[in-house]
Formats: sequence, structure tokens, C-alpha cells
Amino acid sequence: MTVASPATTAHAPVSERIYLALRQEIMRCELAPGTTLDAAAIARRYEVSKTPVRDAMQKLAADGLVAILPRSGYRVAAITFQAVHEILDLRAAIGPHAARQAARHATAADVAELRQIVREYAAPLDVGAMQKVARRFHVAIAGCSRNKRVIALSESLFDELERLLRFAIDFSVKAGEHSDEHTALVDAIEAGDGERAAAIEAAHIKSSREFLIERLMTLGYLSESEIRIGSAARSAGE
Repeated sequence: MTVASPATTAHAPVSERIYLALRQEIMRCELAPGTTLDAAAIARRYEVSKTPVRDAMQKLAADGLVAILPRSGYRVAAITFQAVHEILDLRAAIGPHAARQAARHATAADVAELRQIVREYAAPLDVGAMQKVARRFHVAIAGCSRNKRVIALSESLFDELERLLRFAIDFSVKAGEHSDEHTALVDAIEAGDGERAAAIEAAHIKSSREFLIERLMTLGYLSESEIRIGSAARSAGE
């Protein structure tokens, strides 16, 4: 789900505005996992009763972003192995498919837009800015698929990935790196080579997944035992 603009939310129900604001804060880790949320304080902040706050919390809970505690308390949900693998598994499923379809449907204008985004990687960027460029690039590829559901899923996944990346990466670090993978991917899309485009995207997602899991383990957010248990549960279900 993309974050709505102020203009979009200006006339939305109060509970929806609170939901969108809190969701953005959770996704950007301004509200860290494990943070207790005080419904009364939130109601005072927005100058509303507790009812729209409760409605917003119910919606955040349905998204898996908030845990509802006994006696009407709320807590920002932890980042678990299950959540990480679900997000990354969906990315691995959707990304190559979007790239394959982009190779079938991308126009010359689409390719020009993708190449412009790739050129932005050449400039020195901090990791936060680079993540925004990466999001634009991959969502643009999804757009080339001409599949509205693929686009919506890609946007939602990158919202959730931002939360994971803010744990895994120091967003103050200067990167300024340009990935040849992105150029090769655009080349394959322009050539109409869907299988090559899908293979490049699959390899990119695989390496990104390994990096992210390693970083989350290094920082103590995931343990080896948790990953082993989660992997065993996944294998048993297959």
C-alpha cells in the first residue's frame, strides 16, 4: 500500500487518517517494533475520541503491524522470521514475473523511464535515497507488466521492505553505487527477452535476500535458531 498524500487524506474518515499516519510511522521505524501505543495519547494527539483510534488499530492489526494486548493495549508488532520470509518469498515470486511481463509489454517510453532511473544510481546517494530509487525502479517495472494487481502488490511489498531495510542498514552511510544488474535488466526488457529479464531479477532478489537475512542476524533481530525452526516449518508445509 502506498502512503497517501495529504491532499488524498484530507477528506478521509478520521480513523483512516490515523491509520495511514501510524502505518507510515511504523514502516519508517519511527515507531520501532515492540513500542507500546497509548490509545488515549493518540486520541489527544489527533483531538478525537478513542473510537477512531481503536478502528485504526484494528486495521493495523489486520495488516500484521500492531498486536492487540489484553485490556485494550497495543504494541507495534515485532519483526519475526515468519514475517521476513513471507515478504521475501512474495518478492521472489512477483519480481521475476513482473520482469518477464515487462519484457512483453514495455514501450519505448517505459524503457526510457527505466534508464533514467538507473542513471540516478550513478550519483552519490545515501542508502535511504537509494532505497527510494530502487522502489521507483522496481515499481516502474511492475507498471510495465500492465497488471494492476502486480503493481499494487509490488508497492505494498516495497512499503514493508522499507521497514526491514531500516533495521538492516545504516541509512546515513554514503553509497553512490551503480548496479550493472539494473542496466542488464533494462537491456533484457528492451530486447523483449522475458526469460533473461526474469532470471536477472531472480538472481538480484536472491542476493538481496541473503544480505538482508545476514544483516538482521548480525544486528540480533533474527537468530540462527529462529531461522532453523522457521525453515523446518516451511519445509514441513511444502
